[in-house]
Amino acid sequence: MKDRNISSVRWRITVRDKSGKVIEQKEGKGDSVLDNWIKLFESIKTGTAWTPNDTSGSSCSISNLAITSCAGHAPAGNDDYGILVGTGTDPVDITDYQLASKISHGTGSGQLSYGETSGYTDGSGLQQDRGMQRSFDNNSGADITIKEIGMVLKINDGSSDYYIMVMRDVISDTTVPNGGRVTIEYWFRWNPS
Repeated sequence: MKDRNISSVRWRITVRDKSGKVIEQKEGKGDSVLDNWIKLFESIKTGTAWTPNDTSGSSCSISNLAITSCAGHAPAGNDDYGILVGTGTDPVDITDYQLASKISHGTGSGQLSYGETSGYTDGSGLQQDRGMQRSFDNNSGADITIKEIGMVLKINDGSSDYYIMVMRDVISDTTVPNGGRVTIEYWFRWNPS
């Protein structure tokens, strides 16, 4: 059997109006894998401690041997991890550790209601997409424009949770109308080697 290789990281954004009609859909290549992601895998491979900056900017030291869980499937209402959205336009830098300007969970001005981040698989055999998706409802009373998206993992070392951003993309302006919904998908495309 052939090995499977990741050929690309992709994202897709689908915007629906308040009646559920798709009013915008776009897709792009994720040029977003950050230093935190790379160092996580180096730590797993070499067994050395990993020292990422969490989303608060604090440096933490995590041994891959001490990691008891690593999750990206955030529950509804939680804007600490999973797929996150923001309004920042700063160019992506490999050392980014947070969104430039995260949109918070809620129904107030400038807020979006965060749904659950869940996983999915599309396709079969060696050619398939595996990823995560999350929907955000706009009940703020006004349109909200998303300009950046990202993925944050919750990593536990047996005593503490750390929120570590591993992907970030700056996207073209995506307006979510009041009463509407946006669904963000990040996925890895697997192809035969």
